[in-house]
Amino acid sequence: MGEKAVPLLRRRRVKRSCPSCGSELGVEEKRGKGNPISIQLFPPELVEHIISFLPVRDLVALGQTCRYFHEVCDGEGVWRRICRRLSPRLRDQDTKGLYFQAFGGRRRCLSKSVAPLLAHGYRRFLPTKDHVFILDYVGTLFFLKNALVSTLGQMQWKRACRYVVLCRGAKDFASDPRCDTVYRKYLYVLATREQQEVVGTTSSRACDCVEVYLQSSGQRVFKMTFHHSMAFKQIVLVGQETQRALLLLTEEGKIYSLVVNETQLDQPRSYTVQLALRKVSHYLPHLRVACMTSNQSSTLYVTDPTLCSWLQPPWPGG
Repeated sequence: MGEKAVPLLRRRRVKRSCPSCGSELGVEEKRGKGNPISIQLFPPELVEHIISFLPVRDLVALGQTCRYFHEVCDGEGVWRRICRRLSPRLRDQDTKGLYFQAFGGRRRCLSKSVAPLLAHGYRRFLPTKDHVFILDYVGTLFFLKNALVSTLGQMQWKRACRYVVLCRGAKDFASDPRCDTVYRKYLYVLATREQQEVVGTTSSRACDCVEVYLQSSGQRVFKMTFHHSMAFKQIVLVGQETQRALLLLTEEGKIYSLVVNETQLDQPRSYTVQLALRKVSHYLPHLRVACMTSNQSSTLYVTDPTLCSWLQPPWPGG
């Protein structure tokens, strides 16, 4: 039935509209043959089955058209069908874990990676030049390492064959916002740490900080601690390596920024940075920001909390 359902949409000339935003994605109607049919009238299982035949690139593009297709294309059932279509041998395996699937190139091989046994779910993924980082829902950041291993006497490059805990108490993390992983040399982690109130005493209080790690080795090379009265929930990066701007979002919806020079982070000396409040709007100075995202030269601020899920990549490494 699934293979015959694809031409069904072409014959009916479906009108696709988004019920949440009211936008129409296109109207194709046969002349003199009544009104077009909305795709929302189809059963959700049928819609998921049809769009699962799309190439991955087209499926991602369709999920960016409106809220309805974003929810459909982000569904677990769609991606389960795609994985089974690309890797049929998974149908006979009733197992859970992390897998690497190449969606392009000649060899679309599937390789199983090590799954962090201590992880409480998988909240965020970030691939870098050499490794993969995973943040779970209790603030533990895992460092999945690649390595050369010997298999039947032959050396093979294995992705994510072992893992270590990079740090705990992490709220968020970021790296170079460019898509090319070659530029992701450093990993910036927003975390909460206990700090002594007075040197020589046992009293302490929780303070937010930003820790910078080398993605190649996981070594911490820099740390900056903020006053205990400032609580942040998100971090994004903007700019070049020599003028790297860190944008920090507070729980109250304010944006603070500071600038660092990445070429000097691994030098054994003290480094002074200045934290400044960034004005988002001159006309709406009291505007609260719910979340943000960035690329190399610009930043997008979102004030509606219901739209924040759109900014999170629904696909690992997206």
